[in-house]
Formats: sequence, C-alpha cells, structure tokens
Amino acid sequence: MGMFKDMRDLHKVGKEETKKRGGMFKMTKDGLAQANQAVQQVQSANALAERLVNDGVDGQATVKSLVATGKTVNMQPELTFQLSVDVNGQASDVTHTQVVSPAMLGSLQPGAVVPCKVDPNDHSQLMIGLG
Repeated sequence: MGMFKDMRDLHKVGKEETKKRGGMFKMTKDGLAQANQAVQQVQSANALAERLVNDGVDGQATVKSLVATGKTVNMQPELTFQLSVDVNGQASDVTHTQVVSPAMLGSLQPGAVVPCKVDPNDHSQLMIGLG
C-alpha cells in the first residue's frame, strides 16, 4: 500500500509543479525556446570560427583570468576570459566567451599565452586555439 501512496503523492507534486510553471504547454514552449537559443549560439560560434580561419590574422592571447559560465555544449564548458590580445605588436584587452575542450583547460590558466585567430578590424572577435 505504501508504494501506491508514494506514487499518488509524487503524481500530485508533479501536477502542482506543472501548474506553478504555467502548464505543460508553457513548459514545453520555454524548453524549446531555450534549445533554439543554444543552437543559435553554437551556429554563431561556428560561423565566427569559420570566418576567422579564412580571414583572421594570427595573434597571441595572454589569459588574465577565466571563469566558467555554467553552460556546457556537448559536455564542454563555456568560459569567459579576460585576455590581452597581441596582433602584430598591437595589444588590446578584451573579454571573450568560448566553449573549450576539457583537454585545453590546463593550458588556459592565468598567465598562459595561447595562439588565437583574430578579426583584423575588431580584436574582440577571436577564437582561442586556432592560431
């Protein structure tokens, strides 16, 4: 008898949570909106990487700091970096967010100098690890 009571209680809690969140339709709609936003961000990052591979210039980025955003893409963390970017002797400080492979994390600690590809007209547009 206890198992059926627990199942009934769990069902009741599920209904209450669904009601609190605006119903199943709203929850589904919100979930799809979040998924679409994530797909658009990945597509945007891929387009930037492709553009920089073709048109970007080689640079060096010195990592000043990094912090995880809490997001992951394919189990790879997204990080926000504070960088000093040097392109042909011209340095600029930028904030940059990028998904990185866990294998790269050891080489991206503060003080590390890493290769990057940079938009020649806007040094804030870059991709770490493409240089």
